[in-house]
Amino acid sequence: MFRKTRIRLVTLNVIVVFLLLNLLGGAVYYTMKYRLYSQVDRELEKVSQRLTVDPLPRLRRMDDESFPYNRMERKKYIDLERRYTLLVWDSFGQVIGTAFGDRLEPEDFPEFLHIDKPDGTETVSIRGQVYRVQTVTVPKKVVVGDRVQIAYQFQLIYNLAPEQNMLSSLLYVVVIGGAVSIVIAIVAGWFLARRALIPIQVSWEKQQQFIADASHELRTPLTAIMVNLERLFRHPDHTIEQESEKIMIGMQEAKRLSKLVADLLTLARSDSNELQIMSKRLRLDEVVQKCTQVFTQLAIVKEISLETNIEGPLEIAGDEERLHQLLVILLDNALKYTNKDGSIYVSCKKDGNRVAILVKDSGIGISKENIPYLFDRFFRVDKMRSRSTEGTGLGLSIAKWIVDAHHGKIHVSSEEGIGTSFLVTLPVK
Repeated sequence: MFRKTRIRLVTLNVIVVFLLLNLLGGAVYYTMKYRLYSQVDRELEKVSQRLTVDPLPRLRRMDDESFPYNRMERKKYIDLERRYTLLVWDSFGQVIGTAFGDRLEPEDFPEFLHIDKPDGTETVSIRGQVYRVQTVTVPKKVVVGDRVQIAYQFQLIYNLAPEQNMLSSLLYVVVIGGAVSIVIAIVAGWFLARRALIPIQVSWEKQQQFIADASHELRTPLTAIMVNLERLFRHPDHTIEQESEKIMIGMQEAKRLSKLVADLLTLARSDSNELQIMSKRLRLDEVVQKCTQVFTQLAIVKEISLETNIEGPLEIAGDEERLHQLLVILLDNALKYTNKDGSIYVSCKKDGNRVAILVKDSGIGISKENIPYLFDRFFRVDKMRSRSTEGTGLGLSIAKWIVDAHHGKIHVSSEEGIGTSFLVTLPVK
């Protein structure tokens, strides 16, 4: 499944990169083309205005290839000689003379014919050469060779070979760069997709494990309830007193099932951010005091001593109900795993700009290799022992969520046979 997802991610990444590169390359190419052509058009416009206002140079006759400009005319139009060619047409559509630049081939002249068409600038392609042509229609006397003639239309022609070479080079760079970028995008996309899918894959595996564990935990009490109900049907004539043991077992499993479902719902809502912390100012020392008073009575029943060291007043911003739930989880675990004649110590005091809550017991302890997994859902150090103490393996996961939701930290230290301590620190503000 993840391999297909990885391939889809790489494909989408390459498609996005391809589209972006094409859009960017096309934008660069056409922007450059527009700017080059605009620059040429401005020059053509400027030169055409000079030609219509200033006296024209003496034109070359079509049958005279050696006709030279005089020195004054060459000096006057020296900036135009290499870049432009001027074609002069009469009213019959015949070229009567040329000026500037290199001469065009006479057989190409008809391709530039613009008689009876609106004046303006256009692009003309002839035998692989691209020209930009500015046409101006204005009757004017010109000197062709040694004769004065009436010109009808003037065409200023610019060879776009340098611009075309520049655009071709740019297009080559864009295409090669695009191809290289796509190859890089494929390689980088494959690597990054693998890195990006690692946490998703881990989360998926945890979710699958969570579903499997939850199904197992739900199935066990349901099975016990069903078995005891079936036993009741075997003796329909028995009284409640006679079947009290089976009824009690069913009630215990139903209670356990109800607690498990409530814990699962709490974790599910916390994962989807539906469960919010109702933060308000509260006295944490009073919350700890109330909770320890309840567990003091339970500790007396189990012949365990419970000592407290609670400073006050300790005001923080938090959710009183959730903080009470946190303390219940920690004290309940301490009480479950502390043997007869053991001790539990609870302290609550200010530590700088934080409040520290310590729950320490002299219970059976936890091995060092199991400590990193204590806050994992359904994790149990000893499943058989947890079954006897009615544990679900979700309490510490909920405790960790409550601490994180209050922007606090929880730390565990334990040693087998000596005891376990949970240190919770919460910010005052």
